[in-house]
Amino acid sequence: MHGVDTTKIKTLELEVNIDGNSNLPSAFPANDSSPIGLGRKELDLLRMKWFSLLGEGTWRHFSMPFDEMLEHIEDSFDLEILHTDELRLAAATRIAENFEDLILAIACAKGDLAAWSLLERDLTPLLARMCELRVDETDALLHASRFLSAVRTRTRDEELLEVFPADADFSENDGMPCLQDYTGLHPLRSFLGGPLFATLQDLIRDGLVAATRSGAERDRSARCLRLAD
Repeated sequence: MHGVDTTKIKTLELEVNIDGNSNLPSAFPANDSSPIGLGRKELDLLRMKWFSLLGEGTWRHFSMPFDEMLEHIEDSFDLEILHTDELRLAAATRIAENFEDLILAIACAKGDLAAWSLLERDLTPLLARMCELRVDETDALLHASRFLSAVRTRTRDEELLEVFPADADFSENDGMPCLQDYTGLHPLRSFLGGPLFATLQDLIRDGLVAATRSGAERDRSARCLRLAD
């Protein structure tokens, strides 16, 4: 048996083929901190969660470079308000817990049709259940579907506004959320559920939608419905 000259063996370069151009060294920078103010402990926590999702079937299609995830977090949330290491670690922990939602939101913001399909499939029933606290089942489903359609339009307009700021001519923000603002600090269902419920309450107050449940019944139902951590 011939010996192997290990001095001539080239170092293996691992590649992440999800995005077609990212490799492990660039995805896992050696810096102790990031340009957005997160320390090494926070970055390691987010990297581990990001890397754990790369091989999962559902998220393989939507995966993106880690640096791109950080850029989205920087654009959607002012990390300068986190003045202590404890606050920064707590924020990173919450983002890691909602990392799947964050990936989905970023993919939707980029116009990925499969991502929008997945979001609408998963969130429409949850948002409809919340609407059922105030309206009947059929109307609740309609309100949830219309709301997500409006969110999709708002997200698309926001993306166009970023690409063509001088030429864009959109109406003023009416409070409708866009996914570019989703930070991952809360579940996506909570990020969207709050504005939806507020919109529904306004419609009922203005007499445009009829509430079908009494206050006592709504209170009992609310105790059984948990949309936020």
